[in-house]
Formats: sequence, C-alpha cells, structure tokens
Amino acid sequence: MFKALLFLGAGAVIHAVHNNDMREMGGLRKYLPITHITFLIACLTIAGVPPLAGFWSKDEILVAALHHDKFLFAIEFLVAGLTAFYMFRLYFNIFWGKQTHYHHTPHESPFIMTFPLMFLAVASIFSGFIPFNELVTSDGQGFEAHLDWLVAGPSIAIGLLGIFIAFIFYKKESGISDKIAKSLSFFYKGALNKFYFDELYLFITKKIIFNLISRPVAWFDRHIIDGSMDGIAWVTNYAAGSIKRIQSGQMQQYGFAFISGALVLVIVFVYLWIH
Repeated sequence: MFKALLFLGAGAVIHAVHNNDMREMGGLRKYLPITHITFLIACLTIAGVPPLAGFWSKDEILVAALHHDKFLFAIEFLVAGLTAFYMFRLYFNIFWGKQTHYHHTPHESPFIMTFPLMFLAVASIFSGFIPFNELVTSDGQGFEAHLDWLVAGPSIAIGLLGIFIAFIFYKKESGISDKIAKSLSFFYKGALNKFYFDELYLFITKKIIFNLISRPVAWFDRHIIDGSMDGIAWVTNYAAGSIKRIQSGQMQQYGFAFISGALVLVIVFVYLWIH
C-alpha cells in the first residue's frame, strides 16, 4: 500500500512541477496539500513508525532475521534507520527545504489522481491491523505472528533517529549536509554518481556486447544469411526470366518446337540404328 502511495505521490509531484530533479524542488507543501499529507503518511509508514502498516511488516522481517541469521539482522536493522533517513531527506527537500522559484505556479493534481493517494494513505494507516497471517499463507494454514518488543522497540528508535537526522539536515536550508559531503568527498562523489554503475553498464553493453558480439552477429546475419537468401532469389529470378520466353502461348511456336524435337529424336535413333 505505502510503496504504491510513494510511487503515485512522486508522480503527482512531477506532474505539478514538470521536473523530476529533487534538487530543484522545495516548499511544495503550500501548493500540494493532499499530496503533501499522503506522501508524509507513506514516508512514516516505510520508516516503520507504529501503528502504520510498515511497522508490522518490518517487525516480522526483523524477528525472522534475528532467529535465523544475526549478521543479516544487523544489516537489516541498520538499513531500517537508513531507509527512514533517506525517505525523510526526500520529504523535507521536496515539501520543506529551500524556497524555490518555479517557472509556473505548482498546483494540486486533479481528483482522478488525488483519490488513489487518499485511498492508499488510509490503507497504509489501517491495513497493518488486518490479520494477513491468517488469510494469506502458502498451504492454507495460518501461521503465528506476534509483536516482539525487544526487536520492535530498537527498530522504532533507529527509525526515529533517521527521521531526526534528516530533520536537522534538510528541514530548513542549511550548510550541514554540504559540510559533511565535503568531509566525505570521495564516498559522497561515488554515491552521487551511483558508484558509476551506469558507466560500467554502458561500457559492458556498448563496448563489449554491442561491438564485440552484436556487431559481428549482425554482419553475419546481414551479409551471409540475408545474402544467401538474396542470392537464391536472384538466381531464381534470372532463370525464370531466361526461360519464360518458352511459354509464349502461341500454338504454332509449340508445334514448331514439338516437330523439331521429334525430328531430332528420329535423326538420333536413325544414326544409332545405322551404326
């Protein structure tokens, strides 16, 4: 519910400002009140704030990880805080943050777009209370689900910590994030450029796959496979053009050919009979 709400909320924001660069946004809460509130609900939900839907699902995942793989649990626990931080970095930058001059005044989306936002926001608030463990199972049998406060408590705390740090950094325009970015310049530059995965992908696909594999295959297909078929078609057309004069439709020509052939056969048989 809340993942769908986040995607639709992002679409509503892009629809309002005709831009998808977060760095060029800010202060949109004044222009998009419905999108603002529903997006906030989605961010709180994915951050695992109780009693919203994301809190219950996150708790079940963390409890399962704790009982099966402590290392995986530690990673997921840290990621829970990181998720809350980056989602509220997004929220504060778009709806609060700096005052931004837009080429045209942003406006709320029409009802056909805001109704799904409101519906999914309500669902994100209350769907966690639906006993899915009794309704959706692999074998038709219900499974036990309970709240483990030894896991839920710290997960709530680290989620709130992530929200608080994002609040300090991005609620108002400040130089804190820039200072930290400069202190972590190498890592920040790598993260900003998505650790150059796009460049690596383009190098592998364009320089290696396209040039060394796809291009030779395309040449073989175009010149060998297509060339062979074109050659057969050319030979067929040439042969047909050469012999089509025989089928003229003139009876006298057919008669002449028949008699000439018969005379040739007679001469051949006579010659063979004499010798």
